[in-house]
Amino acid sequence: MTSDDGQQTGAASDIARKMREDWDRRAHVDPKYWVAATAEADDASYQESAVKDAAALLEGLTDEVGPGARVLDLGCGIGRLSAELAGRFTEVVGVDVSPEMIAVARRMHADKPGLRFESNSGVDLADFEDGAFAMVFSYSVLPHIPPDVLEGYFLEIGRVLRPGGLFRFQFWIGDAHPAAEADTLSIRTYRRADVDRMAADGGLEVQSTDTIDYFDPVLKMHPVWVNARKVGSPTRLVTPPAPREAGARVPAEQELEYGLLLYLAVKHGERGELQDAERVIEQALALDPSRPEAYVQWATWRIEADDVRGAVKLIEVMNQRVPDSTHGWLYRAQFCEAMGDLRTAERALDKLAALKPTDPELLEQATALRKRLRAL
Repeated sequence: MTSDDGQQTGAASDIARKMREDWDRRAHVDPKYWVAATAEADDASYQESAVKDAAALLEGLTDEVGPGARVLDLGCGIGRLSAELAGRFTEVVGVDVSPEMIAVARRMHADKPGLRFESNSGVDLADFEDGAFAMVFSYSVLPHIPPDVLEGYFLEIGRVLRPGGLFRFQFWIGDAHPAAEADTLSIRTYRRADVDRMAADGGLEVQSTDTIDYFDPVLKMHPVWVNARKVGSPTRLVTPPAPREAGARVPAEQELEYGLLLYLAVKHGERGELQDAERVIEQALALDPSRPEAYVQWATWRIEADDVRGAVKLIEVMNQRVPDSTHGWLYRAQFCEAMGDLRTAERALDKLAALKPTDPELLEQATALRKRLRAL
């Protein structure tokens, strides 16, 4: 549904707003990491992934998509692939739900002719006319989109492609693996029959798939490039996504994002980039202050920087927010011992004992610490 001023209303605005806010937040932390997600989590691996994935995209193109084509990058992020394709076609247009991503893309690639970036609603391609593009491509985007929004995009892609145009997109095809409807981060996998159905609804026909040289250890499958050609017209107009609780964070999504932020922070720490590491770990704590891992990691960096008092303050906050963490009380006792605050160390051990821990290693450390304190 669209209002008189062109703004999405109702359920569509709810999920569109969540997608925009989620990806703006991620872009604010580190846009290169969130669009590439390389194991190294650095600038060099980001660029290497862009070159590699753009080459793989181009390898699958047919002769009909030549230098004179106008192409659309759906979910372009900061232009990782769009920028690599600039100059190969008459025009490359990148669209993304995140204005933050688009702003970064424009700054990074302002010097490239024939390349432009626009933010869109997140649920349609209303800014583009029918038959505007010879090709639409998308990489590592569609599997993260809620299914009803995805179905709408197939309709819109069929509309904006010219007759015979190509839609080449990265996807996961196998046993269906759903995610919560409002989850914007977890990967969804689809059965081939569902892909064929969504394509047919958009007037598209899946003609081939190309296996991508990456095996996901969690999903236990390879992603694929899917090649679909426009052979007809969309069966219907795109409609607003179904109502859903789009405002609250989804537990599985939050857990995944927290883990990825923690991983990024650790990679910064390994490279000695402590300021960046602490900036990212602070974002992890803002996302979920009820988990202990980020406090412990941050406190560890403070200890390594000879800032025991800073470490103690972090663990104090952890004890308040995660009072049932046995390791938190052990760390509090250890750090207070290092500062000579023996009374607080004893109280922290009492708190630990009240939780009745069963971890043998933790119990051994606590017992040894108690003996040292009593000997002083």
